Amino acid sequence: MSPASADLILLKGAPGVGKSTAAKLLAHHFPSGVRFEVDTLRGMVIDVDWTDQAEHRNLLTLSAQLAAGFLRAGFAPVVLIDTFSGDKIDGFLAAFRSEHPQSRVCVTVLHASDDVLRERVLNRGADGFRDIDIALRINHESVRDARPFELLLDTSNLSPGDVAGAILRLAGDPTAGPPRLGGRERQEG
Repeated sequence: MSPASADLILLKGAPGVGKSTAAKLLAHHFPSGVRFEVDTLRGMVIDVDWTDQAEHRNLLTLSAQLAAGFLRAGFAPVVLIDTFSGDKIDGFLAAFRSEHPQSRVCVTVLHASDDVLRERVLNRGADGFRDIDIALRINHESVRDARPFELLLDTSNLSPGDVAGAILRLAGDPTAGPPRLGGRERQEG
């Protein structure tokens, strides 16, 4: 990655928008990087309560510390995936900045049209998140409540490879190539 590229790439959005798939594809571009999902850490909790928002916030703080630790150890960039529903991104970033204040962070909000998201969520395997009402709510809130520094990417009409390419461009990777048509990219400054 170039000197102006992101150290931390956060993929935010509802279940079904393509965060995990995009992160797996991004990993191929970053042999010295790290990819992890907050849900992996949540799954390590023996008696996890997936609806406990305080527990989720605590694990986001732990994720921020872990991401900073990876960067200090020379692994970059860190690609981190979570819904970051509500205002959870603010607490995460505060915890991360306290650990690694000089890092460049790219927050990309992935979202999709209702019809596309409904189809993706309902076609997931039995072990995948399948609550369409919650997915739709988070999808709408993610776009409506996007912070000025967050970049919006509509994945509705994009292949997973195109989503990954768009994220690379948004994160400042010079190897990402020229922009492609199909998604809505917004950058506010």
